[in-house]
Formats: sequence, C-alpha cells, structure tokens
Amino acid sequence: MNRLIVLSGVPGSGKSYFAQLLKAQKKQHLYIISSDEIRKQILGDQRDLSEDVLVFKLYYSFTEAYSKDINGTVILDATHAKKEFRLDKIKPYRKLYNQIDLICFKLDKDVVLKQNKEREFPIPEDALNRLIKEYTLPDEEEYAFYDHIDIITNHEINKIINRYL
Repeated sequence: MNRLIVLSGVPGSGKSYFAQLLKAQKKQHLYIISSDEIRKQILGDQRDLSEDVLVFKLYYSFTEAYSKDINGTVILDATHAKKEFRLDKIKPYRKLYNQIDLICFKLDKDVVLKQNKEREFPIPEDALNRLIKEYTLPDEEEYAFYDHIDIITNHEINKIINRYL
C-alpha cells in the first residue's frame, strides 16, 4: 500500500523535523519532497521564491513519480497553509495513492517564532506573522477527503510517527 502524507504548517512549526525523524526510523520506501530543498537545489537558496512555478512543477512531478512505489510513503513538506494547497492541489493524487493523510502543525505562535530563529534560514518575522494569520485549519471537505487528519499543537509526534512505521 502506498501513502501520501501532506504536511501543513507555517515555517518553523516542525514539518521538516517530523519528516526527518520519520525518515530516520523508516529508512526504506520513504520519500520526502520538500519545496525548500528543491529551491535550494535549483536556486541555491531555499528562501528564493523567484521560481516557484518551476519549484512546484517539480514538487508535484516527484509526487506523481514516487507514487509508483507500491510500498512507498511520500511526505510532502511545504507550508500548505490554505485549503487550495491542501485539497485542490492534492485531489488528483487520490487515484495514485491508496492512503492520503494530512498532518497540520498548529503550534503556539511564540514557539513557532522561537523555532524559526533556530532554523538554518529563518524567514523574516513580519512574513512569518503574516503566514501565521493566514493559516487555516482543515474544514469539513478536507476531513471528508483525507484518510487521517492530525492536528499537532505540541511536540507530541511519536504516536503519529508510529502509525507510519
């Protein structure tokens, strides 16, 4: 059975940390597709948003390509702050994946601001505050679409990680 896990949360909320922690425990058949890593690879700086059309074309191309691994777990690591990115962009993959889950990271603003400062490339605080304000939690339509939805409000992620091992 192949799975797609969509991570959703503002920068500094723990999405990449979660993905790397899961990867360390589930070494085979796990693919992390990170918009930051794609930017870093093609533009040299994960903060460079100048080629986002290309970045997300690659991002979704990898999502389709990795679906071919029938035992694969694919993690989409990007902000996915709004419904259009969590639902409309993900719907086409329903036919390619047996299970599609959403994990939302909705940590306290002070925690996110602190964790952002600890990132290799922190984003400006005013931009982060804007993203925090714009971030929406899943609605009924998203709950109907996804097989599992988890809302993480603290650093308790072990139960969720164990689900995918």
